[in-house]
Amino acid sequence: MASKRQPIDRSRRYGKPLTDFAFQEWKVPTLPPPWELTPVTPTTAAEIDQVVHWMAQPHVQFAMHKDWDRDGWQAEIEFQFSDNKTRPFLVGQDGQRGGYVELYRVALDTVADYYDTPDRDMGMHGCIGEPDYFGYALPFWVALIAGVFETYPDCTGVVSDPTASNQLVRTLDRNVCKIVDGHELGEIDLPHKQAALFRFERENFYAAMKRQGGVDVVLRELGGH
Repeated sequence: MASKRQPIDRSRRYGKPLTDFAFQEWKVPTLPPPWELTPVTPTTAAEIDQVVHWMAQPHVQFAMHKDWDRDGWQAEIEFQFSDNKTRPFLVGQDGQRGGYVELYRVALDTVADYYDTPDRDMGMHGCIGEPDYFGYALPFWVALIAGVFETYPDCTGVVSDPTASNQLVRTLDRNVCKIVDGHELGEIDLPHKQAALFRFERENFYAAMKRQGGVDVVLRELGGH
C-alpha cells in the first residue's frame, strides 16, 4: 500500500513566498515526435493498471520501490491530485506505452531547500517499464526536458534527484548533462533518501540544442526517432 502522507506546505520556504509558477494550471507537455505523454488520473483505470504492472517488475521494483497493489496506487494517484505539486504520466511512442514519469513543481517539494534557484523549476523522476524501451531512456529524458520547456515558457530548469546509490540512473543523468550542458549539483540528504541532484537549465539546454543542430537532430542521433 502507498504510505499515507500529507501535502507538503512550502508556502514560506526560508520566509520567501512562492511564485505564481507553483500554482499554474497543469498542462500535458507536448514532446518532440514520436514521443508522447498520456496523463494518469484517479479515473483512468487502464493507465493505473499499467503502472501497477510495471512497478511489480523486478527491474522497476529495484529502482522505484513502489510495488504497491492496485488500491495502493489508486490512493497514490488520488494523493498526487490532492494539490498542485505532482502529476503522473505514461510515456511512449505512437500509442505504445513504455514507461512512467512523474513531473513535480520543485518549489512545493523538499528538494527546494537544497539549492538556490527552485522557484520556477520542474522536477522529474520515472522508469522504463517495457523491455522494448530499454536503451531509450537517454533520448526520452532529453525529449521530456524539451517538452517541459516548450509547454512551460517560464520554467527555468528541470531537475532530477535519483537515489544516490543508483549508479545506473546517475550515469543516465550524467549523460544527459553532457548533451544539454546540465550540472550535477552533488548529493543531498532528503527526508526519505540520499539523493544525487542534477539540474538542466533552460538557457543551457537551448544553446546546446542549437549548437548540435536542434532537438530533432539530437534525438535522431540518440535513436529517439
